[in-house]
This record gives sequence, C-alpha cells and structure tokens, in this order.
Amino acid sequence: MFKKFLSLLICLYTMFFMNCAFADELEDVQKFFDNYVQAANSYSKTVVDYYLPNANIVRVVLKPDGTTQSVNFPMERYKKELKKGQPLARLSRYKNKYTEKKFEKLPDGDYKISALRTPNGDKKALPFYFIVTKTENGWKVKEESMQTTVQKFLSSK
Repeated sequence: MFKKFLSLLICLYTMFFMNCAFADELEDVQKFFDNYVQAANSYSKTVVDYYLPNANIVRVVLKPDGTTQSVNFPMERYKKELKKGQPLARLSRYKNKYTEKKFEKLPDGDYKISALRTPNGDKKALPFYFIVTKTENGWKVKEESMQTTVQKFLSSK
C-alpha cells in the first residue's frame, strides 16, 4: 500500500513540475512574440535578431482574383528589404496588429504562433504564423508565413 502511495505521489510530483516547465516555456514563447511585435512596430534594427540566419520567409500574396501565390525569400533578401523599407514605414507610422493569437507546441519541441495580422490602415485581418525554435540564444523564428495583398512581391523575385 505504501509503495502505491509513494508511486502515486512521485507521479503527481513529476506531472506538476512538467506542467510548470511547460507553462514557463509557453510564457517565454508568448513574451518572445510580444517583444518581436514591439520591435517590429517600433522599427527596431534588432528585428532580424529574432530570426535564425537561414529562416524560411514566405509571403502568401492574395491576388485580386482571390487566388494566392506563395513567394519564398532568402533571409539575406529579407534583411535587405527590411532595411530599405524601415524609413518609409517609420514615416507612415506603419504597424501591424495581431489578434486571435494561438500558441501550439509541436511534436519536435518548436512552437507555432498563429494569429490574424491587420496591417496599418487595412480593415481585413490576414493569416500569419511563425514557427519558433529554442536555441542557446533564446527563441528564434525558423519559419514565417504571412498573407499579404501587396502585389509587388510577385514581380520582385
């Protein structure tokens, strides 16, 4: 009887601490995303530090006819376009608003952060997600997918 009680106690203790570790990790991921949004919306040069050097960046362009086309960006191109676009974004006070945020732990330990992204001045929210992975330097974006109505992404391959 004592062995069963002890086993149950050990099991409950383990589950409690595993749940605490998961809660701490989820809190870290949520904080990472909040910090990213703050950095992006304040035009910080540190935005690229949130990404892995070889992150997969995808723009899913919503065409006027309602179809979509995915465009992949190498991280180097993403950095150049970000640097080039930040002054204009700052002048126009461009910001993204994220709603309906969901945080899902994936089987490999990464997290998928999904949300609806409403670009500055737009009325329609568009799907967005990050896949973030834990590194020795904290959480980093390894994949980003963002739907957009900006057609220039189709011609600037």
